[in-house]
Amino acid sequence: MDPHSISKDYMSENDFAIYNSTESDFSKKLANLHKASDLNPSDYGLFFASAGHATLFDYPSAEGLIGIAESVWARGGVVSAVCHGPAILPGIKDKETGKSVVYGKTVTGFTDEGEEMLGLMDVIKKLELVPISKGAKDAGATYVKPDGPFDDFSVTDGRLVTGTNPASAHSTAVKAVEAFDSL
Repeated sequence: MDPHSISKDYMSENDFAIYNSTESDFSKKLANLHKASDLNPSDYGLFFASAGHATLFDYPSAEGLIGIAESVWARGGVVSAVCHGPAILPGIKDKETGKSVVYGKTVTGFTDEGEEMLGLMDVIKKLELVPISKGAKDAGATYVKPDGPFDDFSVTDGRLVTGTNPASAHSTAVKAVEAFDSL
């Protein structure tokens, strides 16, 4: 687990207590997660990519997750991501256009300023990882960011919903469900 994501700066006391309790429903579910390959994409109408810095390594080549998201999108569902989760978005293709689902859309995700403040931008560059802003722009999206890199900030553009950081997880999830409910 990314230590930045579970710091008390980003979690309420209640969230922190649930996270640390092995008896919580959350912990029990976390212990029994399924692999993407075990899932039937047609069972889902909303795809939500959560994050942490590890997703910069994993998501761009996460074929199983990308396949689920492409299926959701192709069937008219909602694709959503928060924090570093948008690292997966350039790889999710719209089957009709062959372009990324973010092409021509407005998106957000963890900011370059946030990476600098955490002292991680040099590591990202050294490891030749793609920051969220660059991945979005390279895929044809308009990348927007909050006034402060750790402000709660999320964006809905049609069936695509994105959020900036751990503080944005709740607002992003709410907007994703709202987008889904409006279908």
